[in-house]
Amino acid sequence: MILTIKTGTIPPDPMKIFFWCCLALLIPGLLLRIPVGGAGILATDIILPVFAFVWLFTKLVITRNFPRNSFIRPGIIFLVIALISFVLGTSELLFKEQVLSLAHLLRFASLLIWGWASTDIFRNEQNSFWKGLFWILTIIVLLGLVQFRFIPDISSWSREGGLDPHTGRLLGTWLDPNFMAGLLGFSLPLLIARWYRSSSTRMKIILGVLIALFLYALFLTFSRSGYLASCIGLLVFFLFRDWKIIIFGILIIALGIATNERAQKRVGELGGTLSAIVLHETDEIDPTASLRLQSWQKSFELWQKYPLLGIGYNTYRYRASEEGIVDENYFSSGGSDSTHLTILVTTGILGFLAFMWFLGKIVWINFHRFLSTRNELFLGFVAGLVTIFIHAFFVNSLLFPLIFMPLIATAGILENMKS
Repeated sequence: MILTIKTGTIPPDPMKIFFWCCLALLIPGLLLRIPVGGAGILATDIILPVFAFVWLFTKLVITRNFPRNSFIRPGIIFLVIALISFVLGTSELLFKEQVLSLAHLLRFASLLIWGWASTDIFRNEQNSFWKGLFWILTIIVLLGLVQFRFIPDISSWSREGGLDPHTGRLLGTWLDPNFMAGLLGFSLPLLIARWYRSSSTRMKIILGVLIALFLYALFLTFSRSGYLASCIGLLVFFLFRDWKIIIFGILIIALGIATNERAQKRVGELGGTLSAIVLHETDEIDPTASLRLQSWQKSFELWQKYPLLGIGYNTYRYRASEEGIVDENYFSSGGSDSTHLTILVTTGILGFLAFMWFLGKIVWINFHRFLSTRNELFLGFVAGLVTIFIHAFFVNSLLFPLIFMPLIATAGILENMKS
């Protein structure tokens, strides 16, 4: 008997399949969260460290060939500073609290390796990444629209899990309209960039429908921080790509606000809050924004006590609880109502500068590539990252793994694009 082997077929890459299994966990979102002492373990917290270990083992032992990547060095430097601050800041915590805080260090390290791995896995197949990413994002949006239509009030469920109650807002499986708005704000410039890059009329129609769908979903989150951040991100994109669209966008936004009473109220509250922060012109701040301002002030006062290395990476829930700033039993107590302030308080000025270097390196590399190649995907990513950066002033979004996963994976993918 003669055995014949078919040639010409490429076996599936196990790491690529593993990659998509990880990214697909964005779809169930916080529905797969296990509450632990006010904090919570996400499905990604379990599977991503395994992915990172397998990929690192493969690179170190088998192939011995690591892909070049521009953001790994600053990311590792931030991780080292975060580890030092953790060691110095957790000596008085209970063992369970130390373990939970250390788990978040492992989370960031796994996400960093995840982004590095995407550079390697999709070295010659960037198009498959974009298709898969947009499919996953579209499913998330559709589930959000279903939730908004049929389950507009989840307040009773959210209180049981320590989450903030929300009514009449699109939040989908992520159970939080602000995080959903951050994801949509990051995704929209990438979708628009793909629309510009597409030469197929059929694909342009599909992408156009998705852009309209994502904009509608963003509107239904009624997230002031999402509105502000998304407008700034899209402004950055069209300022460098097609400034005439800005006028059209302003008209669409004005029409949307004018036809929805709740949107008018949310935008009015945003204006009052910004005036209070920047111009000190009014005390008419809604209760939510007032609590956020108080949280910022108390968090900044806490940082002043530990300015160099902070209170310890991801110890905010416990150290801030001791100061009476937060109730550690709530999901949102893992950080201040701002990623930037959370990083400053927990890792000090050294960690904050390292984190800004990490983000700044990603922005600069991709913006420089856009100027050199005029490839809109680089600009779309920069605009999306600007959106999240602004959003993170008001929400702890840059440290939220379900947002950071597509962000750092996209950064890794773009490392391979030269034109």
